[in-house]
Amino acid sequence: MLACPTYEGKEYVLERFIDRVKSLTYPNLEILFIDNSKEDTYMNKIKSFGMNCIKSKWDERSKIRLTNAQNLMRTKFLEGDYTHLFILEQDLIPPKDIIEKLLEHDKDVVGGWYYITETPRPCLSREWVLVDMKFFPKPPLLIDMSKERLMKCFLGSFGVSLIKRKVIEEIKFKCYVGFVHHADTWFYFDCEKKGFEVWTDTDLLIPHFQDYKWGEILDKDKLIEEEKMKLKLEELE
Repeated sequence: MLACPTYEGKEYVLERFIDRVKSLTYPNLEILFIDNSKEDTYMNKIKSFGMNCIKSKWDERSKIRLTNAQNLMRTKFLEGDYTHLFILEQDLIPPKDIIEKLLEHDKDVVGGWYYITETPRPCLSREWVLVDMKFFPKPPLLIDMSKERLMKCFLGSFGVSLIKRKVIEEIKFKCYVGFVHHADTWFYFDCEKKGFEVWTDTDLLIPHFQDYKWGEILDKDKLIEEEKMKLKLEELE
């Protein structure tokens, strides 16, 4: 099953993304979009392209509504008899045979990789530090990646990940008030805790057509949570 949690902010790349997922070479692939937009407009547009799309529960905080979408994705996956969940974010355009390439590795969690942020860095890490309630991943050096076709990681590029059913059965998506991090970060912590290995195929560098609004989204989440905490403190006074 290929699952794509998305929202209206990714409309700029929708047609190109649909063209690519329709041309993936893996046979008998079921594709599911999970729209976490507030209104139904974007879901209806996705459906107009002949795609299966459902709505998840809305929340004003991006990390909550995305976690809701990911858990709905998890539920739909577990309701079927699928062996693997392939998560593909809508601003990524992978090679047509990416699923076959990832299946060859036979790993619990394995993915390609991509660059993030306006100052590009690989979206993966082998180690991390915690400072002021924020995790700072340390991406591997490109020279190190060049030496390993298959690299074991702590945190991978979640947006292009192939995950075995046993992992999805064990791990539910979650996030925490007070941490800016979304559910993908906590997913990798749970993988480490439960003994599931995470790997990256360094040959599979995926074009990432990111709109670079992520910092603004995270800042908005932080302001919303600070205001909610302030209200709770006022109620106690």
